[in-house]
Amino acid sequence: MATLLERKLLASQMNRHDRSLGCVAYDPLVEPAYGYDPSLSAGIVFVVVFFLAFVAHCVQTALKRKWWYILIAIGALGTAFALTLDRGETLTHGHRRASRLDRKNVGVQLPVQHAAIYYILSQLINVWGTQYSPISARLYLIIFASFDLLSIIIQAVGGGSASKASAAEPPESTLLGTHEMMAGIIIQLVSMCVFAILFLWVIWRARAVPRDSKITLLLVATSFSTACIIIRNFYRAVELSQGWKGYLITHEIYFCILDGMLMVLAPVAFNIVHPAWCLDGASADNTQETREK
Repeated sequence: MATLLERKLLASQMNRHDRSLGCVAYDPLVEPAYGYDPSLSAGIVFVVVFFLAFVAHCVQTALKRKWWYILIAIGALGTAFALTLDRGETLTHGHRRASRLDRKNVGVQLPVQHAAIYYILSQLINVWGTQYSPISARLYLIIFASFDLLSIIIQAVGGGSASKASAAEPPESTLLGTHEMMAGIIIQLVSMCVFAILFLWVIWRARAVPRDSKITLLLVATSFSTACIIIRNFYRAVELSQGWKGYLITHEIYFCILDGMLMVLAPVAFNIVHPAWCLDGASADNTQETREK
């Protein structure tokens, strides 16, 4: 790599393998990996918002000492880091074709936040009573976090396989890796949809349980965040099904709205309505009401 830099070769003078080794100078003769030059300003905005959400969640979690919710902060920080790497390709104008596949690594960050959402439902069940849920509160985290982990592993394996094939000289087929990534995304999508159904089922069955305004706000925030995750996963599944030169993946506006923006809204919703604040004292209040009855 040092030899390449010393010779100051243009990207168009390098083979695909050499271009994949690191940053190279802009060369208009080389097509950007995304099919467009990514917006650096959009990337900066997303990274800054994610970092601010991370800091806010750390402070909110520390104040309430409800450490489970640090998972939301970790998810925001991980996404900010992944997007920083992703948008760093702008500085090289996407000469690493494998960077298209690097974008998909952003998708493994949100399952950390998923775990916090599962935990919220388990806490609500503990407050309202286990009779309103078809399974125990603990099983939500165990079952759905397991599917998220499986999804991450499959996506990582598929992404690595497709990235290696894309960077090969001559290029090899990325079809197998792409299908593996799609399988991981679909598993994540189906898992979150099943969780959403169970979440709504529990809310409906517990509709007669008295709720204060804080619990109501938490239900709205959790529903909103879950919807953002489901919509984003659906977009990613459709995007990937079109291939690496499909319409969605080669138009940045869809990435910004249906991926970046939804990833921002999911953790920010819990900045506005933090679970620890909403659930603080809820269990004690519920126990007191039960005794009075």
